[in-house]
Amino acid sequence: MEEKYYLPVLFTEEERKRYAEWGIKKEKVLVPFALITILIDLFVLIGTGVYLFAVREQEPYFTIYLSIWGPFITEFAYGIAILLTVLIIKPLDLILDKIFKKPQEAKMLYLTPKVQGVCYVLCQGRNTLSEGILDWFEWKNAITLETNEICIKGMILRIGANTIESIYPKGKQNPWMDRPEEKIRNSVKLKTISRNFEGYLASLEEQKKEEDWIRQFNRMYKG
Repeated sequence: MEEKYYLPVLFTEEERKRYAEWGIKKEKVLVPFALITILIDLFVLIGTGVYLFAVREQEPYFTIYLSIWGPFITEFAYGIAILLTVLIIKPLDLILDKIFKKPQEAKMLYLTPKVQGVCYVLCQGRNTLSEGILDWFEWKNAITLETNEICIKGMILRIGANTIESIYPKGKQNPWMDRPEEKIRNSVKLKTISRNFEGYLASLEEQKKEEDWIRQFNRMYKG
C-alpha cells in the first residue's frame, strides 16, 4: 500500500488576519439568526408538549396512545426543528460567504515517498499550486525540523493545523467560529514523517538485497 501524507499548511500572518476579519464579520450577522433559530426550535418542542398535553385530556387510554404514536410524534418534531435550522442557517451561511468574500482555504501539502524521492503536490482548495519531486538529498535540505517547515521552490511552508485558537484573537475564539476544513490523516510533525521515510528507504534497501540474492541464487542453480 502506497504511503501518503496529508499536511495542512499554516496561514501566513497576512492570510490569518484576512481570515479572522472575515470570520468575525460573519459571526456578527450569523449569531442573531442562530438565536432566532434556537427560539423557533424551542417553540416547536413546546408546541409538541402542548399537543401531547391536549391529547392526554381527551384520550382515555393516553398511555397506549403514547406508546404507539409517541416515537413518531417525537421524531416528527425533531425533524421539523432540524429542517427549520437547515433552511435558515445553511442558506444564510452561503450568502454571507459571498457577501463578505470568503478568503481562500488554507493550503494542503501532499507527500508520497517514491524510490527516486518524495513526490509533492501543493493545493489550495481545488487548485494545484505546485507539484513535482524532491530527490532524497533535496528532501533533507528542504525540511527544518525545529520549526516544522519545508521549503519548496522558494516557498517556506510551515506545517500545522489552522485552528480557532491559531486564527482568532483572544475573546473571539468561540467554538462556532469558521475555520478551514482540513482532513488530517497522519502526523503533522516533519520529524516523525522524516523517520518514516528513513524506514521506507531501509525497506527498499532490504528489498533490493533480497532481489539481488534471488538473482544470484537463480544463476547458481541454473549453472
